[in-house]
Amino acid sequence: MANLENMLKWMTDRQGKVSYSMNQRLGPNSYDCSSAVYLALISGGFLPQHTIGNTDSLFGHLEKAGWKQVAPDATGNFPAQRGDIFIWGSRGASSGAAGHTGIFTDNQDTIIHCNYGYNGITSNNHDVIWTVNGCPPITIYRYGQTITAPVKPQAPTQAAGLKPLSGIFYPDRTLAVSKDTNPDDQASPALAHYQAGMAIYYDSYIMANGYAWISYIAASGARRYVAVGPDDGQIDTTWGRGFFN
Repeated sequence: MANLENMLKWMTDRQGKVSYSMNQRLGPNSYDCSSAVYLALISGGFLPQHTIGNTDSLFGHLEKAGWKQVAPDATGNFPAQRGDIFIWGSRGASSGAAGHTGIFTDNQDTIIHCNYGYNGITSNNHDVIWTVNGCPPITIYRYGQTITAPVKPQAPTQAAGLKPLSGIFYPDRTLAVSKDTNPDDQASPALAHYQAGMAIYYDSYIMANGYAWISYIAASGARRYVAVGPDDGQIDTTWGRGFFN
């Protein structure tokens, strides 16, 4: 019987233990993004043994196995859930380096995927990795279920005093992503991290709780905040470039 947990277990059992390779992609020591998902699907009982393909053929194999596309809500965001499979790239043109795939491990945009960037199977925040890779087209599949009608979105939580300002910020150090402007790590733990040099696309900013924060709407539809410098009365004291300075 098909089992999502067995599918996910195949991935987590190899997390941090294998490398990434498009040439030696069938294991046991290395895989690429699509071979890892295919083998996880086989382990979960969703595909017959020895079924293998690439990112582009995955669309058809999933649909034949009973997976349905998850439609975006009215804002264009996908309400992903644990066990959903994502494919980046347009159907018919997503094979090789043109596409990417992996599996959501929770309802908060955490994914597990075999990837070149970390040279193996890792867990990461989908929105951060998606942004770094240029925000490619996304298709999400869910087993035996589909959302056919747009869902009326709830307004993202927004801090009072948020000011519109669009741009791209490039941090010079690791910066945390937060759900609010509370700098207390215990009360508001980091949801993900941007590393030095990553592009952070923002649509607004706010000065709050001793820091300058940039803000954006994540692919999940939730508003996120990143502290980019101290609120010291200056406009050019930031930990990177692209915001005011």
